[in-house]
Amino acid sequence: MSAATQSATRAAPSEALKPRTRPRGAVLRIDVVATPLAVARVALILAHRQFDVLTMDVAAPVDGLRRITIEVDTTDETRVRHLVKFLNRSLDVVKVGWRNG
Repeated sequence: MSAATQSATRAAPSEALKPRTRPRGAVLRIDVVATPLAVARVALILAHRQFDVLTMDVAAPVDGLRRITIEVDTTDETRVRHLVKFLNRSLDVVKVGWRNG
């Protein structure tokens, strides 16, 4: 591969350090029971409600609970509140907290 082709495929260092230009989405902190299916059910609810997930962090279980932190790509408060209500109906979900990014 030539040097010109290699330099064209790499991102410039200044581009990697640029701040985000779009507004951040809502961040949800969901406490679920520590069962393997709980995380899958939360992911299924997000997919069913057609949310674009930017990041999803699943923590190790502590005292029978597992915390899932999710950033979704929306700033529409009404839509997020409906999602929180929907998540709270799930038997696996113990608590849902959220904030707009």
